[in-house]
Amino acid sequence: MTTSNNYCIILAGGVGCRLWPYSRQQRPKQFIDLFGMGLSMLQITYRRFAKFLPAENIYVSTSSEYAALVREQLPDLPAENVVAEPVQLGTAPATALAAAYVDGLHPRANLIISPADQIILREDEFQQQVMQGFQFVEKTPDFLCLGVKATRPETNFGYIQAGERSSEGFSSVKSFTEKPSLDFARFFVESGEFYWSTSLFMCSMETWKAAAAHDFRDMAKISEAMHAGASREDTEKRIDELFPRNRFQSVDLFILEHHTNVYISSCTFGWRDVGSWDGFYQISQKDSHGNVILTPQATLYNCHNNIVMASQGKIVLLSDLDGYLVVENDNVIMLCKKDDTSQIRRMMTDAQLKYGDSVS
Repeated sequence: MTTSNNYCIILAGGVGCRLWPYSRQQRPKQFIDLFGMGLSMLQITYRRFAKFLPAENIYVSTSSEYAALVREQLPDLPAENVVAEPVQLGTAPATALAAAYVDGLHPRANLIISPADQIILREDEFQQQVMQGFQFVEKTPDFLCLGVKATRPETNFGYIQAGERSSEGFSSVKSFTEKPSLDFARFFVESGEFYWSTSLFMCSMETWKAAAAHDFRDMAKISEAMHAGASREDTEKRIDELFPRNRFQSVDLFILEHHTNVYISSCTFGWRDVGSWDGFYQISQKDSHGNVILTPQATLYNCHNNIVMASQGKIVLLSDLDGYLVVENDNVIMLCKKDDTSQIRRMMTDAQLKYGDSVS
């Protein structure tokens, strides 16, 4: 196997509403420097893969309104490797479109599909385990999901039950439950049989095309046009016509619920999800009272386990708060419990209805 057959699709088209109001429609979370590192989540993800894949083997799938922003943040990525979705229909159609592009040029590719908004603490182990995954999917007609052992009852993650182990050391998938209730999540963790889905998936192009033949058959027409020598302009016209016909679907549900040829790899590379404020809190540096403070001028009195974010020049004074999210960004200030994802979404929806696009 040669590295030239290995390709990455980075999914960077979401609006990141669970990190509102810091993540906004104009600049969602994948384009923001959330941790004060000088790099956006997209740039961190791209650099992670660019350590062992050439730039021309990395594709970024994003909404058409963010394509220019992707090119701005990733100047080393070939411009033609930015795949623009004309409408947002979830990660499964986005993956199908990007895979059609890859197939149009590299039909023997092996793929890893990755969200743009994850933190990997041990990148050397990540590279090693991904390369082992590439070896597996190149010689088998199966999907491989990179999973992490479930250690606490999280209700925002998908849970994969592991079955029998293969000779390569990977386990078959017995069941998948997307975002279970708290009681079920506790049961899954206590059983010791379940893994969190990282939404990192691997497969060969042949495996992807066989799986997508029914749900995304129109996307095969994109590859066929590219094989026939269609220009970029003609290809994009076909996408504008064909892509909106797809239904909204996540890639997790498409692979894990609709197919049985799926294996799970038990991964140890220090995966952290940044999909919600509570997830952001879990992986952020905290002071001696458990507060995450990302603003240069803040004074807290008897405050514990909070997230405090405000723009440059704002002075923040807080007293007697425990477990709250205090965020100021542009024209929005929000104060609520940091782990109440449903309330955050409700506040965002109400604000949009009352105040329009200015808060989106």
